[in-house]
Amino acid sequence: MQNISQKSLLKEFIVLAIPTLLSGWVYTLYTFVDGIFIGRYLGSQSLAALNLLVPLIYVPYALSLMIGVGGATLIARLSGQNRMDEARRVFTQALWSMLAIGIALSMVVLMNTAKIAQLMGATGHLAVLVEDYLSTYAWFILFAQALYALEFFLRTEGAKAAAFGLYAMFFGALVNVALDYYLIVVVPMGMKGAGLATGISMLVSSVTMLSYHFFKAKNIRPCWNAFKGGNQVGVMLYNGSSEFLGAIAPVVTVFVFNRVILSAYGESGLAAYAILEYMTLAAIVTMMGFVQTMQPMISFYRGANQPRAVQSIFTFGASMVMGIAVLIAVVMLAFSRQLTFLFLPEGGSAWEVLEPVILWYALAFLPTGCNLIAAGYLTAVERPGASAIIAVLRSWILLLGSLWLLNTYFGGEAIWYALLITELLTLIASVWLILRHQRQVKLPIAARIGKRANA
Repeated sequence: MQNISQKSLLKEFIVLAIPTLLSGWVYTLYTFVDGIFIGRYLGSQSLAALNLLVPLIYVPYALSLMIGVGGATLIARLSGQNRMDEARRVFTQALWSMLAIGIALSMVVLMNTAKIAQLMGATGHLAVLVEDYLSTYAWFILFAQALYALEFFLRTEGAKAAAFGLYAMFFGALVNVALDYYLIVVVPMGMKGAGLATGISMLVSSVTMLSYHFFKAKNIRPCWNAFKGGNQVGVMLYNGSSEFLGAIAPVVTVFVFNRVILSAYGESGLAAYAILEYMTLAAIVTMMGFVQTMQPMISFYRGANQPRAVQSIFTFGASMVMGIAVLIAVVMLAFSRQLTFLFLPEGGSAWEVLEPVILWYALAFLPTGCNLIAAGYLTAVERPGASAIIAVLRSWILLLGSLWLLNTYFGGEAIWYALLITELLTLIASVWLILRHQRQVKLPIAARIGKRANA
């Protein structure tokens, strides 16, 4: 069997990582621009209303991530085995799944905007702001749900397609900036304008990326009779289940944090928490960019039975993620005050809430990076059950449990330690699951196992 050189693998990793990272940063730009326009032109109450909506906004994102990662992992393995007809059928099944789910979600939200605002804890004028945003954004949930999955599928087509996905994301981000300015500042339409701007920009990006698969793609493109060879939707969703559980966790955790913070600090505390979430977003997106670059490569070379290549790719991804975790922690500590006042020029009360807790959020990035690497690797080698355990521990179980204990027995600033405690405890489970996987299979992530596999 031909061995792939480390140099060529590193080049391939970097070529795929650049558009992946840039697309993630473009996604961050979407969120930052919305937050800056809403905070500076509509005020802290509108920024607080947007943060109350974060749990709902994460639902289409989590579904898109599940279909995108689960489908791309399966497509990459089939491509590595040169089973292209099956890969195209999986892709087409993913498109039909996203269409059905997206339409259903839009209908549910449009028929229940007032109930959703109430459920999120909004009352009075805050509820009006939430409903205004939902009344326009909900029409575009299909495109919000498809956006990230389509970008994953472009990566399985190759580097040129991945670069096209980046251009599509960036074009949508420019549309979002222009529409935010026009619909919030010029017209102005308030929160309705903010929701409309975000929705239209996601429509532009999604349609542009989908057009590549129809008109430019050579391998991963739609086909007739997608379900002729069997239904792979269940396998696809199962493969992406851990990513779904990790991404859907904010639906619960941010909801609970919002309630606790709103009770303890009021609307100024809610605005401060929104700014903190914006700060952490860039770090998570960057680390996940390297993990998501690693995943399809591991799946491909695993399908091609190249264990040394899998080992090298894992090493590249892990090194990059941990380097970024350290860098972001330092940057966050150094520039958090400036970022606070970028979102809210009158942000003195928000900074009073944030100043004592920034250190604990910055330190949490270190174990977070380790947990993301472990979960991403286990998904790539089609061990979604083990990956799901990590996702559930660091979100549903340990984070909510830590928050409840800290709020019940200590209160005040103690609630901000929940993230660091959660990631450290999850790290123990991540190490155990990786070691357990090493014992069960001969797929290497360390030189010792690689030698044994090639013996």
